[in-house]
Amino acid sequence: MAVGVPVAAANTIVRVCLLLATAITLGDGLQLLAQGGPADADNVHRFMAGVYIGWAPLFFWTAATIHRQGVLVYFLAVPIFLGGLGRLVSFAQNGIPSPAGVLLASALLDFILSIVIVWAHSTALRSRRVAATA
Repeated sequence: MAVGVPVAAANTIVRVCLLLATAITLGDGLQLLAQGGPADADNVHRFMAGVYIGWAPLFFWTAATIHRQGVLVYFLAVPIFLGGLGRLVSFAQNGIPSPAGVLLASALLDFILSIVIVWAHSTALRSRRVAATA
């Protein structure tokens, strides 16, 4: 998207990505909360489940109010990207568990979501500034 692209189009892209992040954090959080982890790490798994579930409303609220958002969107994209890095580190150290395709797609989605969020939101903010000066 170039600077001349309407703010609404860029905001829609960010909104869709944030709603997808809402669904992922809520779904993964609920699954992790129910499933837990190995006995020696169960408390950490369930703690992180609570964090994921807690992020879901923040992603949703930011998506719903995207036209008013600034730097918060970038702060939300960073943990998504870091989550993808965490997955890659895990794959490198422990191998890729089954189903490999789904888990590789999850890691790829983490990177794509975070990059698209930053790119589209930056475009929207630049478009807003151009429109304000015109």
